[in-house]
Amino acid sequence: MSETEVLMRATHVFDAGDHSKLSDGQSLSEESTEKVVREGGKTVDLTAFRDLMRDFTTRVAKGEWSSDRSESDRWLAPRLHYALRLTRAEAADRFLWHWLACVPSRQYVVWRWDGAKGVTDDRWFGPVHKQALARLWWGAELFRDGADYNPVERAFIRQDFINSYLHRPIARCRSFGLGILDVLTTSEGSALKAAEVNNVARVLNLITAGSPPEARVGFQADDLVAYGDWATSKARPQVDWSDLPLGPSAFDTTEGSIRGGRALAQHGLEVARERYGTKRATQARENA
Repeated sequence: MSETEVLMRATHVFDAGDHSKLSDGQSLSEESTEKVVREGGKTVDLTAFRDLMRDFTTRVAKGEWSSDRSESDRWLAPRLHYALRLTRAEAADRFLWHWLACVPSRQYVVWRWDGAKGVTDDRWFGPVHKQALARLWWGAELFRDGADYNPVERAFIRQDFINSYLHRPIARCRSFGLGILDVLTTSEGSALKAAEVNNVARVLNLITAGSPPEARVGFQADDLVAYGDWATSKARPQVDWSDLPLGPSAFDTTEGSIRGGRALAQHGLEVARERYGTKRATQARENA
């Protein structure tokens, strides 16, 4: 299997010279990258990932998402997660995402994030809620309901939701994350203003500081055996990528646990409205 078919990671943050070479279709030095190697010397196959990105490129060429490129996130995130079988430890490696963005997915990153000043550095190498591909994969990992990716599509309808919650520790509790999603969004997005979405995130951080969300949703534990089997299995390219695939199964999201997460999120919304709504009213009176 050639290196182009297996997952690699960068050994350093690529500089302007590296980016120039990659933009011109040139290869970097062998010292710039290394294979991601698992126990027993196994590598991570990229066949399904590359097939997905080819399909995505074809859709873009046909004009899909031309009016709003951010709308592509809700389509790509669950499918990227399905195609790229990673453990959470592997997915925490910024240099892995750096290579994926700069080398095999460079065309996508430029299409999605190119602005007046080009693509900002944090889309190539950055935190989980900024890096072009990591944000999609982690958004799917944290907001899936077991094998069901439908909540992931809803999470990516609004960029401010993902931007406000993806990097926060509270989202690591999947039942709480799904509860927040239920309270703050609908299948069409959200009636809340961006500032209100962010205000709720601040409040939820505060009210869970002394009592973690697990106190309301119950102890959370991934089905590690099922997830491990999924992460080490080879993803198969979809016959039709239009169909939403299934993710790894899990037993941490039950009807009761999500209900608890929803109640805590609703409390956070009410506190945020009281606190920040009162603050705005006071400022308005002072400015009158």
